[in-house]
Amino acid sequence: MDRRKTAELAGVLAAGVGAASLVDGFLIEPFHVAVVELEVTLPELPRAFDGIRILQLSDLHFRRKPRLQARLLALASAGTPDLVVITGDLIDRERDIDSCLAFLAGLHARTRTPVVTVPGNWEHRVFSTKAEIAKWYARVRSEAGAAVLINESMFFRRADELFWVVGTDDPYFGHADLDASFKGVPDSAFALVLTHAPEAFEELAERPAARLVLAGHTHGGQVRLPFIGALRVPSRYGTRFAHGLFKLGDTVFYVNAGIGTSHLPVRFLCRPELTFITVKSRSPDELSPQ
Repeated sequence: MDRRKTAELAGVLAAGVGAASLVDGFLIEPFHVAVVELEVTLPELPRAFDGIRILQLSDLHFRRKPRLQARLLALASAGTPDLVVITGDLIDRERDIDSCLAFLAGLHARTRTPVVTVPGNWEHRVFSTKAEIAKWYARVRSEAGAAVLINESMFFRRADELFWVVGTDDPYFGHADLDASFKGVPDSAFALVLTHAPEAFEELAERPAARLVLAGHTHGGQVRLPFIGALRVPSRYGTRFAHGLFKLGDTVFYVNAGIGTSHLPVRFLCRPELTFITVKSRSPDELSPQ
């Protein structure tokens, strides 16, 4: 085959690959939800909560997509979580408020378990005043039955042991206040920390009670390339915490790739993610034989 024909063939193949990638990125992958199962062993976890199963959703950027949302609800309920957490960016435009609240209410009803959420940077874009954001989260609490943590904490009790949940306001736009978030939480406690973006990871690693930290914001890069990974992540850390499990000191961190998209409705080699995290206080080899 001569050089001209080889070049023509290469051009046709490249065009075909490009077209297939566009179809996948815009029409297929954004709706192809990945179910991620993680197991984390943390000795500090109170034994009464050994095996607690947490469902993490992030970055819904809610748009009315009935088939996708029905799929999410089905996967969430089938996974039988003990706790559902959402790490920010529920919506990015006001016209989706009612549909988003209906989805959250369905999530609470279908899983029959507590739902806890924290603000993301897009909530601060959509709601420009404190009064507007307070009104939004009042509706999340009353109409969707979810708890909202904004630089504050709550706890669950089992057999006189406590499982703390700490929620920060959005750290990407600088709204997180870690001192307020951890107020009243003993250093000796076990705390699950919910924060929208990885921006405060190094500071959170210095908090003794912060044992497991869940975040989103990055969308996993939203577009990833083979052998390269995420092309760009909106974070002061760049692509360092684009997606996945990390450890800083004694603290375990997980960055969720999110459900929705931002700016462009595209995902490539970076599927929407629904994550189940089972937390254990003992590894299997520590368990006594029956």
